[in-house]
Amino acid sequence: MADNPVLVIDAGSSSLRCHLVDADGQITHSTSRPWLYLDDPDSGELGSSFDIEGSWQSLCHAVLECVGSGGHRPVAAAITSQRQSLIFIDGEGRPVYAGPNTDIRAVFQGSALDAQHGRLLYHTTGHRPAFMMAAGKLAWLRDTHPSAYAGLAHVIPLADWLAFKLTGCLASEPTLAAASGLLDIRTRSWASQVFEGIGLKCPEETLCEATEIRGTVTADELAPLIGTTVVVAGADTQAAMVGAGVVEHGQIGIIAGWSAPVQMLIREPTLSSGMKTWTGLSQLPDLWVMESSAGDIGNVWRWLAETMFGG
Repeated sequence: MADNPVLVIDAGSSSLRCHLVDADGQITHSTSRPWLYLDDPDSGELGSSFDIEGSWQSLCHAVLECVGSGGHRPVAAAITSQRQSLIFIDGEGRPVYAGPNTDIRAVFQGSALDAQHGRLLYHTTGHRPAFMMAAGKLAWLRDTHPSAYAGLAHVIPLADWLAFKLTGCLASEPTLAAASGLLDIRTRSWASQVFEGIGLKCPEETLCEATEIRGTVTADELAPLIGTTVVVAGADTQAAMVGAGVVEHGQIGIIAGWSAPVQMLIREPTLSSGMKTWTGLSQLPDLWVMESSAGDIGNVWRWLAETMFGG
């Protein structure tokens, strides 16, 4: 068992990545696949939709390739993902919306919510603007696809959907749910009363902490891994902060990739009077995070590198 690695699935903003990590925390094997997107005619220039089933199949191939190259069956699988990416599911388990964190089709609905309820949403969930969060995306679905909205049963972040596909267990991890504007950050529970008060659904899944076992692999596509323990590690930035050693009150970390969020660990939720920062949850007990961001620096850096140095 000591030789058995942990399989890490990172559904990041730029790609789907799989890593085998040994007992010393070293990556021994890696694979990656690009995200697949739908050519959605109603998305326009503002929208972006995952080809969620195609991406799932692509991820399964990456997982099997990574595990096969490592030569050892993983002792467990851990999943993290980009924040603000949400999957809306109907009562039969079918996705009716699958949007990445770059999907801004809800800009008009979100702007209306910010104008009418922005302070309430921010002071409850710690996040704005609404078009990036669950509230705006739910309002967009309600206004543009009323039949799909009527059949909506579940709202879950991306990593939780992957865990659902792996295990058949439907639940949400708090740092991911909070980062999508679904939780009351003070009580660490669903913001259902606020959502109902502004006329939106807020499906309440079971909340499972990042350290809790979600289930075991049951997916037929991953037959060699059936029975492997699955844990959702939570929001990618918060997980990266733990990996970087940012684990105590007052410490600050920067995770520079596609974007560059700056997070400080705090002992109680603190909000900006001008609503200029985010406040979310940490995977660590009794700690929250205050956050700002340098924005989309990854693509800027890539553009500069390609312009100056070509390949």
